Amino acid sequence: MAELHEAILLRVRRKFLRGGTREAKNPMPTYRPDVFAQTVSSGGKISREVLVEAEIESTLFSDHTAEQLVLMDEYIGHRKKHSVPVKGYLAVPKKKTCVSNAKSLLTSLFPGGSKISVLAVSINN
Repeated sequence: MAELHEAILLRVRRKFLRGGTREAKNPMPTYRPDVFAQTVSSGGKISREVLVEAEIESTLFSDHTAEQLVLMDEYIGHRKKHSVPVKGYLAVPKKKTCVSNAKSLLTSLFPGGSKISVLAVSINN
């Protein structure tokens, strides 16, 4: 299980690091996402942040996952007040049932909508 989680993280890191973001130290002591990356302008201002929480199919509906997603949503709302665009992702293996379950989880946690999207990651076994 840990290997699958690490494989998801490896693919996600590769995707965002190629896009110009760089991993950074997370500024929140209570919430530690699996990947925290920022795009910083030449003037030193943060122009974009990316948060990724990676989950495998068996841990998708755990209490820990729900807590992490709620904290991620709170962080996104907090940063929005400071005019920093933040995008949150729930990265899951690219299986039809897993992606469907992840979307269902986000809908049930945030009925009014959220800035968190499901990111389906294909893993080469």
